[in-house]
Amino acid sequence: MTSGEKRSADPATARMLDAMAKNGIESVWDRAEAMQPQCGFGELGICCRLCFMGPCRIDPFGEGPQVGI
Repeated sequence: MTSGEKRSADPATARMLDAMAKNGIESVWDRAEAMQPQCGFGELGICCRLCFMGPCRIDPFGEGPQVGI
């Protein structure tokens, strides 16, 4: 089973994800995986309100993620 097949049941999407990985293109799944484990921000009610993916953890000081999920 390829990485794309693990992330999507749709064959076209799985092929696209495999091609992205082969070409070094980051996907939403890569960014979500890099931000694990999710933390207690949501439990405290201080999540970003721009999406439903939890805290983006973008670091304004440049030492952490620069792109949200």
